[in-house]
Amino acid sequence: MMLDIQNISLSLGGRRILQHVSLQAKAGELCVVMGANGAGKTTLLKVLAGEYRHYTGQIRLHGEQLQSLSVAEQAQRRAVLSQQVVLQLAFTVREVVQMGRFVHHAAPELDTAIVDYAMDTMQVADLAGRSWVTLSGGQQQRVHMARVLAQLLEKPQLEKSIAGKKMLLLDEPVTGMDIRHQQLALQLAKKLTEHGMLVIAVLHDFQLAAAYADQLIFLHQGGVHVAGSVQEVLTASHIRHCFGIGVQVLVHPQCNHPIVIPAFAETSNLLYHGNNDLFSPVSMEQLPDSQPESTHP
Repeated sequence: MMLDIQNISLSLGGRRILQHVSLQAKAGELCVVMGANGAGKTTLLKVLAGEYRHYTGQIRLHGEQLQSLSVAEQAQRRAVLSQQVVLQLAFTVREVVQMGRFVHHAAPELDTAIVDYAMDTMQVADLAGRSWVTLSGGQQQRVHMARVLAQLLEKPQLEKSIAGKKMLLLDEPVTGMDIRHQQLALQLAKKLTEHGMLVIAVLHDFQLAAAYADQLIFLHQGGVHVAGSVQEVLTASHIRHCFGIGVQVLVHPQCNHPIVIPAFAETSNLLYHGNNDLFSPVSMEQLPDSQPESTHP
């Protein structure tokens, strides 16, 4: 097991934020963490990122206690894309991506090649000379995705560079992105897992989670309510319990993952108008396990 979290609890300002959280994740998985606001999602990622060290319980990465690793060792094994990253100085895009290489002691030629590869992968190479402060929010997020990719790579390609030894933490990585670049970012995350990286991402969009997650985790009031496959977790009852909203879980003939809509759509003619057999409510047991080609443009 690449990541083993056992009985983690954490209090901040005298308030218990995480309550006896236990999780396991394997190399090559994309684990999506979901939950209502205040459920503890970002706090859990900050614990894994080393920002909060006063927790109780144990976190093991490759069998080693996370707190036993030096800051440099942690940074070489694990990269973090936070929900909000603020830069006040007018760094260029290339300079921001190069920050990902600060934890390494590689030859300058290798660093340059990795930075170029990361910018090309996230489609920000054309912005290399632009000032950070002139970018849109979505562009800034893609630049930071390139930065964390540059941090984790050991050579300028994914193959055999990250297998089974790297972890990427993404806190709402698609915030501010248009739909195309949301797909690009999560396709990259999925590609990283295919090469053996463990990716843990906080998302709010049920459809993105359903399309990309290998393991889905619902947090509720600081604890794990349920964890498992999309088929096991993304149900109307679990969503009602954790988010306080009624939904329908539907299937579409051209999409193998579930589609979640608010319950008021049951009485609306908008979804079904003129095509009553296009969508139909189903139990998760009826859905196939495989991820469809059509969900990844």
